[in-house]
Amino acid sequence: MRYLISLLFVLIGLRPAICQTLTQTVRGRVVDAETHTTLPGAHVVLQPTTPVLGAITNRDGTFTITHVPVGRYQVKASFLGYQTSIIPGVLVGSGKEVNLVIELHETVYKGTEVTVTAKNEKGKPENQMASVSALSFSVEETRRFAGSADDPLRAASAYPGVAANADVNSNGVVIRGNSPKGLLWLLDGVPIPNPNHFRYVGRSAGGITIFSSQVLANSDFYTSAFPAEYGNALSGVFDMHFRTGNPYKREYTAQLGIQGIEFAAEGPFTGRSESSYLFNYRYSVLGFLQLIDPSMKNRVPSYQDLSFKINVPTHKVGVFSLFGIGGIDRSGARAERDSTQWTSNDDRSETRMANDMGAVGLTNKLVFGRNTYLKTTVAQSGYFTRYHNGYIGSNYDLYPTDNVKYGSYQTMFVSKLTHRFSKQITWDAGGSVTNHSYNADIWSRNIFSGDYEHLINDRGALQSFQSYIDSKWQIGQHWSIVAGAHFQYLFLNHSNVIGPRGSVSYEIDPKTSIRLGYGLESQQEGTSVYLARTTTGLRQNRNLGLSKSHQFVLSYKQHLNKDLILQIEPYLQLLYDIPVVPGSYYSMLNNPGGYFNEPLVNKGKGRNAGVDVMLEHFMSSNYYYMISASIFRSRYKGGDGVWRNTRYDSRFVGNLLGGKEWQLGNRLLGVNLKTSLTGGERYVPIDLSASRKQNREVLDEQRAYIPQLSWFFYLDLTVTLRTNHHHYSGIWAIQIKNLLNNKPIIGYDYNRFSGGIDTIRPLGIIPFLSYKIEF
Repeated sequence: MRYLISLLFVLIGLRPAICQTLTQTVRGRVVDAETHTTLPGAHVVLQPTTPVLGAITNRDGTFTITHVPVGRYQVKASFLGYQTSIIPGVLVGSGKEVNLVIELHETVYKGTEVTVTAKNEKGKPENQMASVSALSFSVEETRRFAGSADDPLRAASAYPGVAANADVNSNGVVIRGNSPKGLLWLLDGVPIPNPNHFRYVGRSAGGITIFSSQVLANSDFYTSAFPAEYGNALSGVFDMHFRTGNPYKREYTAQLGIQGIEFAAEGPFTGRSESSYLFNYRYSVLGFLQLIDPSMKNRVPSYQDLSFKINVPTHKVGVFSLFGIGGIDRSGARAERDSTQWTSNDDRSETRMANDMGAVGLTNKLVFGRNTYLKTTVAQSGYFTRYHNGYIGSNYDLYPTDNVKYGSYQTMFVSKLTHRFSKQITWDAGGSVTNHSYNADIWSRNIFSGDYEHLINDRGALQSFQSYIDSKWQIGQHWSIVAGAHFQYLFLNHSNVIGPRGSVSYEIDPKTSIRLGYGLESQQEGTSVYLARTTTGLRQNRNLGLSKSHQFVLSYKQHLNKDLILQIEPYLQLLYDIPVVPGSYYSMLNNPGGYFNEPLVNKGKGRNAGVDVMLEHFMSSNYYYMISASIFRSRYKGGDGVWRNTRYDSRFVGNLLGGKEWQLGNRLLGVNLKTSLTGGERYVPIDLSASRKQNREVLDEQRAYIPQLSWFFYLDLTVTLRTNHHHYSGIWAIQIKNLLNNKPIIGYDYNRFSGGIDTIRPLGIIPFLSYKIEF
């Protein structure tokens, strides 16, 4: 720790203090939150400033505020007939202009006397139909939160109801006791495959998201009872959005760190139009970890990715956007060739993994008049995984255990129409058609028999259709109702679900609200689960139906003051028609993802119940904090009809994070901490006697998910130093995950060579040091 403190003082004293006042430009657009029409004549003010700095939007709804001193501000926007909005904690630096999109909600009231109260919009989701179990966080928070490593999914784990993985090298999350594979990923409203580096087939986790926070705008995260727009998800929805590049000025960002390099550029194509581009490229080599952690010996993972968005406004046919992401990652571990060093399975294991993933979409956004908005997207996405795993035998020969080649691809058409009938009633409707295809050539050990088998060499395709309708009715100043339904249909076997969704909200006063939400959610399994053939050529799961879940949420929210909010959400989820193996404890509710080739039937059930609590102080007066806690139970019934704990029944998760900033002239020093205490997952213990007899790992199915791994505690630290100069900013960052170097047990392996049981532990401390320049 003393070396860290010394380094911090070195960074602070790296350059002499700069006393002159540096300024920047703040730009943006003010729009109607529901129809996306611009609001000319809106007032935008930065607070606190003396004299007051502000602007009035012009006829296309844009504003420009020049000569803004560097620092943090809250942005207040108001417009006649609309609710005043306040955006807290906006950071203004000298390197890049600030570009904001501010959404205002039309005021609905009756009577002659109206009291207008400005609302802090921190955390309010972009989707106007969302009222419970929904939050939105900014890209600035993704960078600032300790332990996030610029990864939005890791940042989301700070919120209640979300449990991070015990393996610090994974960004997988468990949402209210559900499997990580129940998470739906969307990019600009379009479903995409798991966008993570170092992921495996069918899983919703990995090492780090493929896109950098440099390209992200505010993103929505849902943990239950989603709006009707979202389908094919049971646990949560992560709807991410790429921001639009600066259409007025070319700007660049370059970053160099221990983990690699990153470069971003944005700006206008020409000075005569508002067309703009934005792209970001990253390349990383993480081999340095083996120098500080012996468990990383012989492991040299690397990745690279590219993200982009091209935005082209037109006068007659709306705005066209071309966006995309692509990622390549490689990892592996070589077996130890010195047999005297063999102490665990890892020492004798040899693995290689290669992943390629990409998604591209073309979107048109068209506004009709003042009340109608149409968004249409055509997109293509997919990923391909190659995975080889084996072990060195006593004769030093390599024996394979897995040889996987798997590709999954989607082509889709997505459309959404929003129409406001009046101030009180807004209506959404939309749908999507998707072609899902896959090809697979998989050799692996059967999890039930232990035999090394050629499980599949096949390819195929199936189609799905989703549609929805959603409406919001504002009743006076206090009541609002959201009601709708989502329809999901699988052409392969005609499985379908009509899922009603809805919520009722009551604003007790401007600071207090209570809301009740319900949704019937559904999800299909991976394409290969339906189409995989047995050795006799039979597609035994062709008629498998959709998993379903009734989700109930009660939400209480109170603004204790303008910067402090308390939220309490008890919830209940009743899952049914879950795929299970007949006569077995096995259920897809415990499957984190991956290829599966056993016969399944929709006879499983599940039940998740708990309460989430959050106390959050927004960034104000140069500090912020959040206290979140969740207590829950997660149960399931497998193919044998027995109720058990789910794998993810960890019972509790608690987080405490916060940070403080100091303005030192034109420098901004920030220190951020996060502590996490989480219960361990359940597991199926190893039957040691049977494993020794069969010389392979045999599980004690009678005790499935009864034992529990020990709880784990992590402490993360992020220290940043931003130095503003004329025309550029430099940012030093020290990010340390697992500062206390904890290595809890996260699983067990049978060691066929020693005849004992090995413990599996994650990586220890993971440090990152980087320097970024914005200009």
